[in-house]
Amino acid sequence: VRCAVVSLSLFITVIIAKLIGCSLPILAKAVKLDPAVVASPFITTIVDALSLMIFCMLSVSILS
Repeated sequence: VRCAVVSLSLFITVIIAKLIGCSLPILAKAVKLDPAVVASPFITTIVDALSLMIFCMLSVSILS
């Protein structure tokens, strides 16, 4: 069961990371900011925070 939680959270994290990674530069360009400068720090921070929340929520809901 623990392997299923880790696998599912990793799968969801990769999907969300791809969505954020492709949409954040587009949003930055729409706001007239340089997409290359904005993308790297924000994508890393957002994906790290979301992946931790996804893992914790899945762990609590499946393992409890």
